[in-house]
Amino acid sequence: MKKLIVFAVAFISFTGFTFSNENSITGTTVKGQSLQETFKYFRIHRQAKNVVLNWGLSSGSGISGFIIERSYDGDFYDVINQMPATTELKYTWKDLGVFPGVIYYRIGCIMIDGRVTYSPIETIRIVAHG
Repeated sequence: MKKLIVFAVAFISFTGFTFSNENSITGTTVKGQSLQETFKYFRIHRQAKNVVLNWGLSSGSGISGFIIERSYDGDFYDVINQMPATTELKYTWKDLGVFPGVIYYRIGCIMIDGRVTYSPIETIRIVAHG
């Protein structure tokens, strides 16, 4: 398995492919709209063993849906839910039964043209009660 991974990395580096870190898109724009203009706010809070995510948009035009992502290390994010956009500008979603520790969340806003812009990252610390 290690040989296969080394070969894949070597192949990618020789063919000119590069990877970008999605966390570094803070200053990008999508069709003239900056990330700060897309998301009006993004907040999270604990509710028992769950985490509630709330976000609002400046405008709903050009948005087809959302990707909700979670990370336990702040570097690697897992998609935990996808939902379509509606005519509303405010959204809520609940992450049920999370593990204790520091948890990072972000919302990916899927534009109609297929591009994704990300909300600012929010963190929360869940303490295990024993």
